[in-house]
Amino acid sequence: MTHADIVSKPGTQNGPAFLGFGCMRLPREESTVIQMTDAYLEAGFNYFDTAYVYEGSEEMLSKALVARHPRESYMIADKIPPWKVSGRKDCDKLFDSMLDRLKVGYLDFLLVHSIDEDNDRSARNAGVYGWVAGQKKKGNARHIGFSFHGNNELLKKVLEDYPEMDFVQLQLNYTDVLRGRAGTLQETVIKYDKPIIVMEPLRGGALAKLPPAAGALMKAHCPDSSVASWACRYAATLPGVTCMLSGMSNSEQMQDNIRTFSPLYPLSKEETDVIEAVLVELGKISPIPCTGCKYCMESCPQQIEIAHSFSLYNDVKRGGQKWNLRTVYNTIPKKHRAAGCVDCGECVKRCPQHIKIPEELKKVTEMFSAKH
Repeated sequence: MTHADIVSKPGTQNGPAFLGFGCMRLPREESTVIQMTDAYLEAGFNYFDTAYVYEGSEEMLSKALVARHPRESYMIADKIPPWKVSGRKDCDKLFDSMLDRLKVGYLDFLLVHSIDEDNDRSARNAGVYGWVAGQKKKGNARHIGFSFHGNNELLKKVLEDYPEMDFVQLQLNYTDVLRGRAGTLQETVIKYDKPIIVMEPLRGGALAKLPPAAGALMKAHCPDSSVASWACRYAATLPGVTCMLSGMSNSEQMQDNIRTFSPLYPLSKEETDVIEAVLVELGKISPIPCTGCKYCMESCPQQIEIAHSFSLYNDVKRGGQKWNLRTVYNTIPKKHRAAGCVDCGECVKRCPQHIKIPEELKKVTEMFSAKH
């Protein structure tokens, strides 16, 4: 499958990627989303990525995009969560709900959402992979695939067992590729000749706001470029990548991404060296590798504000003012703070980053306790 099969632009899997509009972190103001949507389309891009569990996202896209632009002028990717279904009838109900929220008659891309060991087991038991393939045969989805957060052996097994999947969505960014396991996953997908759609190129925003010493390295080399643009250029020009999703939450981020992709230039050898130096600086700090997806919170019996707590912890580790961030932390209702964790482990099963959440929550409690 070529780049043109995935997006309505010419190119190859080894050419520059296409900018996709990730809708997990949309602003709540409809007027802002309309402004962002129009600017994105006017710049020549047309790929919108949402999911059944992105609260309010499908409805917002319906208002800002579907109701205002011709159906042929854009493409929508949506995802069905295998942890919410027990059989194909459940899949049918969720799919009908997705189409109704969006107010569309079909999807351009339909994904099985967030595959790891637990979700793969759920998907197999409920027949989700086969159901998704059936939607393509019926014409309800033009392309089918899955987003992936598991290990390499599981990735190989899914690709072997379900060769009808058209593409794979992977978390690729310079931290996870150069210092983590993501490069191995990328190589596996290329081996199976499937296009890659990149998610979390900014690692949940962590690579858009670097510690001062790390960000200064990039600014010294290219003062006019944002640190976020470095991460986008890295992820978008990786081999096998056809589309890079950016979860944009305001107009400034949208404009920065449009500038980065108009046109998109690969990193030079000197710029690659700068990224290596940035990783050395980041290695001096060990923040919690949370991307803010909040999947863990769906299963937390105590409704702990996990993602928000981790974000504040990381901000302190990256040089933020502890006293100020403690004040923000204390705005979380006491029963939903990190100390309320009962160590049940349900959150760990749902975490795409495989974070040992209860252990990290203890660090949060220690950091923001009144004694320190």
